Amino acid sequence: MLVFGTQMHIVTFLFVCIEIVILFYLIIYRLARPDDKMSFLDIILISLLLVYNITGGLLPDPKLPGSFFIQESIAYGTGFITPCYFPYYVYRGFDLKKMKFHAYSGVYFFLVGPYAAFVTVFALSGQLEAAKNILIVPVVYALWVLISLAKAIRYKYNYNSSSAKARNEVIILFLSISPWIGLPFISYFDLNQWIEACITNGGFLLLLAFHVNRHIKQIRMEHERLVESEKRLMTWNEHLQAEVERRTRELERITSERRFEENSRQFNLTNREKEIAWYICKGFAYRGIGERLHIAETTVAKHVQNIFEKVGVNSKMELSQKLERLLDFKYNGKNTVD
Repeated sequence: MLVFGTQMHIVTFLFVCIEIVILFYLIIYRLARPDDKMSFLDIILISLLLVYNITGGLLPDPKLPGSFFIQESIAYGTGFITPCYFPYYVYRGFDLKKMKFHAYSGVYFFLVGPYAAFVTVFALSGQLEAAKNILIVPVVYALWVLISLAKAIRYKYNYNSSSAKARNEVIILFLSISPWIGLPFISYFDLNQWIEACITNGGFLLLLAFHVNRHIKQIRMEHERLVESEKRLMTWNEHLQAEVERRTRELERITSERRFEENSRQFNLTNREKEIAWYICKGFAYRGIGERLHIAETTVAKHVQNIFEKVGVNSKMELSQKLERLLDFKYNGKNTVD
C-alpha cells in the first residue's frame, strides 16, 4: 500500500512519522543535557535513518525530477552512507576501542569505495543489475564488522561476558546493528520495501529503547542523589545551627572571662579576689563560694569586703553592674568610669 500517490509504502511512512517525533525528543533532550555526548550521536543516527527511509521510499519515481540513474544513485547512496556511520557510532557511543579501524578506515575502503565503483559501473553500463554485483564487497564486509563487533565487546569486558551488562549489550547491539550493517545485503537481494523498513527501523528502535532505558535509570539515579543531598543539607543546616549556637556561647564565655579579667586588673584585685568576685557576679552565695574554693565562709566574707572597697560598691548587685558599666565604657572607647 502506497501513500499520497508516491512509491513510499505505508509501513515506511509510519516509521518516518515515528522517527520525526523521536528526532524532536532527542533534540529537546540534547538542549536539556548538552553534556550528554550520546544524545548527539543519536541525533545523527536518526537523521541518517530519516534520510534513508525517505529516499528509499520515494525513489525511484518517474514523477519526481531527475533521471533514473540519479534517483537510483541517491537511493543506493543512502543505503551505503548510513552503514558507514554505525562503526563510528558503536566505537564512540559504547566505547568499543577495537572498532576504531572500522570507524575511521574500514568504511572508506569497503563501503565508500564500492559505492563509487557501483555508481561508475551503473553510469558506464546503464544497467542496475550489473552494478549491483559490486554489492558483494560490502556484504562480505558486513560480516567482518559483525565479527569485529563481537570481539570488541569481549575486549571491553576483559573477555568476560558473564555479567548481565555485557550480555545485554551484546544482544542489543547485534539485534539492532546487524540489519544496518547488512543494508548492502538487503539492497543486493532487492527485498520488498516494507520488509526492508521493518528490519532496519526495528533494529534502530530497539537500540533507541536501550538508550531510553539508560536515560531513565540515569535520571532515577540523579533524582535519588538529589533527594539524598537535600536530606543531608537539611541535617547539615541543623548541625550548623547547633554548632553556631555552641560557638556563640563559647565566645560569649571567653569574652566574659576576658573582660572580667581586664576589669579586675583595673581595681588591682588579687587572684583569690578575682575568683571570689567571679562567683559573686555569677550569683553564688558565700557558703557556695567557700565550698568551691575550699575556704571558710568567714574568709570569703573578708575577701568580699576588700573587693567592695577596691571597686567602690556596697552590694553584689552593684559589683556586677559596675563591672558591666566598665565593660560598656571600655567598648565605647573610654578607659575610665564616672
